[in-house]
Amino acid sequence: MKKVSISILLVILVSCTKFGKTDTAKGRVLNPVTGEGISGVELKLLKSTAGLPGGNKAVKTATTDGDGFYEISKAGLKGYSLSCNLPADYYPLGWFIDGELKNTNTGNVGLKKGKTLHADFYAVPYAHLQLDIHNVSCQGATDHFKLYAEGTQADMGKYGLMIDETGCYQFTTSGHSKVPMGARYYRWEVTKNVITTIFYDTVYLAEGEYKTYTINY
Repeated sequence: MKKVSISILLVILVSCTKFGKTDTAKGRVLNPVTGEGISGVELKLLKSTAGLPGGNKAVKTATTDGDGFYEISKAGLKGYSLSCNLPADYYPLGWFIDGELKNTNTGNVGLKKGKTLHADFYAVPYAHLQLDIHNVSCQGATDHFKLYAEGTQADMGKYGLMIDETGCYQFTTSGHSKVPMGARYYRWEVTKNVITTIFYDTVYLAEGEYKTYTINY
């Protein structure tokens, strides 16, 4: 019995040394605007290959199911990172982990050795937007127009001054720009005859929609 017990113990020790602990990642790839999962998205467990072209090697892959869920795991002596390979018609927002949206520089997220990582990946389809702006009651060179982007439904970090012009300003973007679907929040300030008026508006773009947004001031 002692010989058998020792043999079993040796097998366990050799197995743990050879294969290491199992790293696991599970979660969902989804559109946070609609709450719908994105099916057929490939995820990869990557192993660092410092000094080699690309820097990382895929050691295992998984594909999201019809509701966007995935689970992937592999045993190893070194830790892995996880990547999400979206279709080209989706705008990536980043990993949502522990109640926080994380936009990593590489798009990858690290796994802790022998632990299970619960990680969702947020992405939204594209729409197309054209801006069309006209000073329809110009009072002269002192007219002043400022347009601010105040975030989007998908990513509230996208904000700031977009346009700052004086006089009889007229502007239309050349064609429709590719933008994430969902609500977009705008604020603009109009100064005429030394009086400034502030306006707010929300523009919603559906998946794949082409829209021209007009501001007449």
